[in-house]
Amino acid sequence: MADEEQYDFPGRIAEIELNESAAVCVEQIDDEITVVIASVVGVHFELTADQALKLSRALALAAENAEKFRASVET
Repeated sequence: MADEEQYDFPGRIAEIELNESAAVCVEQIDDEITVVIASVVGVHFELTADQALKLSRALALAAENAEKFRASVET
């Protein structure tokens, strides 16, 4: 499955493959958001909308910082 492949709402929002044996899936129905870390041992947890926003903002900030670091190392 392609990274960050988008699905129709409601249901699966994205499935992000981490490597050959692990992926993160995000599902959303009504006000329930479920994050699944799928690997040999799967982990499921539910988030509130506020928690999902905090998580997405934290991931976005970390990604921005990683990109800045990568750019500084490459020059």
